[in-house]
Amino acid sequence: MSQETLLASVGFQATNRAADVALVQRLLLRRGYRVGLVDGICGDRTRAAIRTFQQGFLSVPDGRVDPGGTTWRHLQEKRPAPTRDGGSLTRLVALPPRNSVNNGLVAANNAYMVQKLGQPRSQYGVDCQPVTDPRLKRNIRTEMVGPLRVTGLVPALQNLRTVVEEIRTLQPDIHAGLGTAGMLCCRYVRGSTTAISNHSWGTAIDVKINGELDDYRDGLVQYGLTLIAPIFNRHGWYWGVTFSREDGMHFEASRSLIDSWSQQIV
Repeated sequence: MSQETLLASVGFQATNRAADVALVQRLLLRRGYRVGLVDGICGDRTRAAIRTFQQGFLSVPDGRVDPGGTTWRHLQEKRPAPTRDGGSLTRLVALPPRNSVNNGLVAANNAYMVQKLGQPRSQYGVDCQPVTDPRLKRNIRTEMVGPLRVTGLVPALQNLRTVVEEIRTLQPDIHAGLGTAGMLCCRYVRGSTTAISNHSWGTAIDVKINGELDDYRDGLVQYGLTLIAPIFNRHGWYWGVTFSREDGMHFEASRSLIDSWSQQIV
């Protein structure tokens, strides 16, 4: 028999009465969170879904729902935040404050990229073209990085593998739907006929969540990207959400990474 109120705590180090757990599972499912079956058992997927849900309003998610608590009040909201595909991870949210991301990281401009890694090719266009520079080409590989099949600079792939593994550990729901629109792509920056995209060196990646790319320059960003951006930042990747032309799906190697990688390629 279903219940209308939460009688005891659910989640991490909680009472976890079956009826309470089932109620929380149903409410999470309505918001697009992956909890598996509504079985009244508070397993890893249910606890992870609670933590992911809490990241939308708590600075320190605790994976627990208490009667009358903040998380319970948010779960009871009759109209959850709107989504584009029914899933909470791709719902659109406001851009984070500029001073909250990319701290200590500097974007690598074209002059710096050419100085450190050379020119990938002599001519560019609006469409993807292959690398022609022999030295750079020797250091390009196509590999599986977790669930992603990507082509990029070897040290970039190695670093990205660490990022993806950390996403798997800390954000398993996002990892389950993690995808990409590509890494290596020799072309101009969108809308420019002079600036070269950092994709041209295989040192940038466009990220999909649940098969969907974040819209370019719309002033909003997918919620899931805000959860994994700190992981990319910790490993030296600069998030394109702070570009003058906001690009929330885009992550590229910062100057410090490029400097390090330039000493590794042969």
